[in-house]
Amino acid sequence: MLRPADEYPIAALASGSGPGAVGVIRLSGVGALEVVKPALGGVSTIKERQTSLRTFRDPKSGEVIDDLVAVFFKGPNSFTGQDTVELYCHGGSYIIQRILGALYECGARPAVAGEFTKRALLNGKLDLTAAEGIKDLVEAQSRQQWLSGRQLYSGKLKHGIDGLRREAIEVMAYLEAMIDFPDEGDTSHVALNDVRRRLQKVAASIESLVSTFESGQVASRGLMVALVGAPNAGKSTLLNTLLGKQRAIVSAIAGTTRDYIEEPCLIDGRLVRLVDTAGIRETEDVIEKEGVALSKKLLEEADVVLALIASDSSDSERKAFKEALQYIQKTVIHVLTKSDLSSPPWLDSNMLSISCKVDSGLKELKKRLSDIVDHHLQGLEEQPFLTSLRQRQALIKAQTSLKRFFEQDSQGAGHEVLAFELQEAARAMSSVIGDISNEDILDKVFSEFCIGK
Repeated sequence: MLRPADEYPIAALASGSGPGAVGVIRLSGVGALEVVKPALGGVSTIKERQTSLRTFRDPKSGEVIDDLVAVFFKGPNSFTGQDTVELYCHGGSYIIQRILGALYECGARPAVAGEFTKRALLNGKLDLTAAEGIKDLVEAQSRQQWLSGRQLYSGKLKHGIDGLRREAIEVMAYLEAMIDFPDEGDTSHVALNDVRRRLQKVAASIESLVSTFESGQVASRGLMVALVGAPNAGKSTLLNTLLGKQRAIVSAIAGTTRDYIEEPCLIDGRLVRLVDTAGIRETEDVIEKEGVALSKKLLEEADVVLALIASDSSDSERKAFKEALQYIQKTVIHVLTKSDLSSPPWLDSNMLSISCKVDSGLKELKKRLSDIVDHHLQGLEEQPFLTSLRQRQALIKAQTSLKRFFEQDSQGAGHEVLAFELQEAARAMSSVIGDISNEDILDKVFSEFCIGK
């Protein structure tokens, strides 16, 4: 639902923030054309959806700022559903700031993160999953992110959810009809058996969608890989090597890394999020102890754990590290580091032996990580999948309501109770695609967007 603040004209740079040949400035809201009119010297000659070469002047001094192209989109036939003006100017930062400053002086205000897309959602131009898809497409550094954004923006997830929601609503309508017009015959149990079969299919489809969340996160955010090991196991060295730059401090002094470092990295075209953690060991240092605790927490969140043990590690270090890993329920790749120093007798055949110093074993390590990403993405192109925790939580609510439906049904509950549970399930599914009245949820979703989208 639009509020007065959502009608106010807003302006922002819609193209990249760095210098470029062309900058795109977007202005949207009630009276957008009137806002830009003083700077363009009148807009009577600008026709809707036609490019127009214009001179942009400072509204106060009359100084020419730039010669640019202007396009006017009359609402609701625009991205936001509102009157929108787009200005294609030269991409220098000075020119862009002067133009934006002039628009603000003429009555627009700076757009906040995701505000244009949020207005498009509120005006019914797209659903919430499509909005999330736009974010993924804008941020895409790899094919997997493009795949995530494309399936959301194209409506694949929306159509899947819509079909399940309609099925629940049709069943709910049948139950409500039985409440209003009770069947006097003895065949209602037959109809209820059909209801149960239909809802069991809905529940199974929701379960299948929920099961895609982990792989969907890998597509949307990248494979989270935690580098763990004892101090001086070579975690920071491996991080820097995979990144191709000096990101973490490397020192012979144990316990140098106190907090974790997270960096995105493309490995053979796949997006991976490398997390360098504090060395796991017993310590009396308060700050280092916090880092060790955080490292153990990150082990639970990671998709893959690279368990690093140095070739020159002591028996006690290996024993302590083995104990720390025994409860991890994630994919663990055991890696022997500093293999150029020695090949210890305790080396396991399942361990991957690497040396960053002489560039040994790194190709195999990269291949293993790439294969894990490919395994997650396998089959995602053929089906809708979840990409955000928000989507997963909504479907889990729908699952809970359907579970209560079957429990209440088995206990002989009335049609009113059963219809209520279906209403709750349908409402939860609707929230996936945008039927959300909680403004805080929408603000959280769009706060992760960039300015200008």
